[in-house]
Amino acid sequence: MTEDESVTHLRVFVPEDYIMDGMAPIPTAGDRVGYWLRFRLQHPSDNPEMITTVVARVDPLADGRLSADLTDPEGIKRPGLYSMMLTGTGWNAYFTGPELFDGEQRLTGFFEADWSAIIPVEETTATATRVRLVTRTSYPDAAGRHDEWSDRLDPVPEGQTGFRFGLEPVEPLPLGQSGWVEMAPPRQGPWVREAGVLIDLDTNVDTPVEPL
Repeated sequence: MTEDESVTHLRVFVPEDYIMDGMAPIPTAGDRVGYWLRFRLQHPSDNPEMITTVVARVDPLADGRLSADLTDPEGIKRPGLYSMMLTGTGWNAYFTGPELFDGEQRLTGFFEADWSAIIPVEETTATATRVRLVTRTSYPDAAGRHDEWSDRLDPVPEGQTGFRFGLEPVEPLPLGQSGWVEMAPPRQGPWVREAGVLIDLDTNVDTPVEPL
């Protein structure tokens, strides 16, 4: 990948809940799409199909201050992060990480579509050049958490508008009864679900921007 390509070509993961919440449909190649982007650093050897290397400008946010540590709902303490804005040719993304960057940087990681109410960036509008379905497989650890997984990329079946979640009833309804059933990942064996789509975007600013 050349530096020019790394600036104007992005791979963006669009999670299934973003699509199922009505934020965007599943696009096809050639569609003009718009997303609010979040960027996370990731080593190139980790899931390389999801990775993009970019040369872009980084601007610290929140006066370059480190956020406070927090404890997530599962009781795990998470260290504070720096908030930054990552800007390239025709795109921008909200960027958080344990290290503060400033100025032009070459960074490797992955982009994810996020909700506009959560991240302080403008929408990035670009052309989808390839769209692939992300099928994710994970196995529970001793505590029953699915923290590690592997992804498989496939063409999106024609006409697909939703995703298979791979959940199962926590407790099955008694025979002959109907009603609401609590669903959860499998307690034994793999959890296989369609996690979203991976979209290759061409953000070249010379491409005419058409109304969505």
